[in-house]
Amino acid sequence: MSTQPKVGVIFKSYEPLASIQKYAAQTEESGYNGGFWIAEAYHWFRKYGHEARGCFTTLAAAAMATKKIPIGLGITSPYMRHPTIQASESNAIDELSGGRFIMGIGAGKVGTEYLDLDMKKYTPVKTHHESAEMIRGIASGEAFKYEGELYACDMPAVDRKSRGLRTDIPVYIGATGPFMQKLGGREFDGLLLPGLTSPGFTSYARQNCWEGAEKVGRELPSDFPVGGVILAACNKDGAKAKDATRSYTGTYVINKLRNIKNDIILSSSGLPDETWNPFRKAIEEGTEDNVTHLVSDEIQRRFTVISGTPDECLEITQELVDAGLNLPLLEVVGASEADNLETIRLFGEAVLPKLKPGL
Repeated sequence: MSTQPKVGVIFKSYEPLASIQKYAAQTEESGYNGGFWIAEAYHWFRKYGHEARGCFTTLAAAAMATKKIPIGLGITSPYMRHPTIQASESNAIDELSGGRFIMGIGAGKVGTEYLDLDMKKYTPVKTHHESAEMIRGIASGEAFKYEGELYACDMPAVDRKSRGLRTDIPVYIGATGPFMQKLGGREFDGLLLPGLTSPGFTSYARQNCWEGAEKVGRELPSDFPVGGVILAACNKDGAKAKDATRSYTGTYVINKLRNIKNDIILSSSGLPDETWNPFRKAIEEGTEDNVTHLVSDEIQRRFTVISGTPDECLEITQELVDAGLNLPLLEVVGASEADNLETIRLFGEAVLPKLKPGL
């Protein structure tokens, strides 16, 4: 059964809040039914000259600049805040947005590597399972007592429904590896894939997700949300757009090699392993912040980085949709606020209306 894709726009929370509001308003005006999303930027991003802002405050700014489209968090790490605090923040954004919020949690390696955590105890699957249970239980408004292996809480009841508040806020999981993807199929309301998601990686992740669901007797609907963070720049000057995404592609490659260590992300692009040797060398030599020149147009195309002219962006996006990515989230990157607004506007005008249903 074919599924009509929903396309959204996503920014990291290191963008100025005034700019975030402009981007969110343009996303709504341009007809993105996949909504406006924020990925939490941790203090690590100061390394690149960015100021990290809390994701919930940033989402609040976006919610106040929009009226209809979904407002999503894709993602924050459950390791950074206790699940009761995550739930309180989630409930607040959902109230502020009038019930438009989608909660997204994922490990967030660049944030958690600075925490003194026993990762053998706080395994990703266990941590995300318990966090989601608590976020949902607290949102229900019913009396909720939870005793997990990692977390516990005892929440009295409150009548959220009579106050016009939702009791079933959707929770998506950001998942890179097979165990987390299978957990998404078993327990979550949507799956979010990482930067450098390609058609090959989309197919791999969907298979894991559906296997996880099947194992517990859960039947996922054909339109079960499978989203992915895709670098994007759309401009009538295709070369300018490709150059805009090049440095960010390099940063993602370095992150995958150094932190994620998931060979499937890189190998599913179809590029040979030796492609990454110059990047590995840069890590060894401490020059990993200067790899833009290593990112060829072919690397970007194989990773379906959505950059180029509107026609090129349409072709690339359709490939992802055909592979089953029914919620592409455009991580818009440009040299200026004006460039970012132009990408959102032009993509909405020239690409969105032409997208066809996929898996």
